[in-house]
Amino acid sequence: MDLTKSFPRSPKATIAGVTMAARAADKGRASAAGTLGEYNYDCPMDRMLFAFLGTDSGEYLAAVLSSSDDSGVAKLIEAKLASKSHKEIDDYNHHLLGHAPKAGTDGVAYFLSGRERVGHGRTDIFTWPDLIDVEEGREVPHRSDTPDWAKPAH
Repeated sequence: MDLTKSFPRSPKATIAGVTMAARAADKGRASAAGTLGEYNYDCPMDRMLFAFLGTDSGEYLAAVLSSSDDSGVAKLIEAKLASKSHKEIDDYNHHLLGHAPKAGTDGVAYFLSGRERVGHGRTDIFTWPDLIDVEEGREVPHRSDTPDWAKPAH
């Protein structure tokens, strides 16, 4: 995978039903090939995935590189999920897909700056996965609920 010429998969793409797994696999493969470009393998969202699975970037990368497709990492994920309930998996997926800046932190200004830069005038983008998808040209549904941290101050 050459991330100097293409995008990794969306944070919403899954392997074995787990969000962020496909994107982390793409970035890991590119990192190993020296074609990561401006992306970061083992970024905060990758670490959310690794923490949920009970693994780390090294073990995940070894699984990614064990096959030319997603089967190696799928095998690792399935083994790590064996002790987790469907609810735990659903809760993780929901948490990752809703990952947004925390109110009152520097992350809010950073997020809003990025949204202004790449959001094509979209003021209804409130999560990191949606911002990533918009930046990389993927379709993101319009939202009507505005979280408190994103409401203009009066």
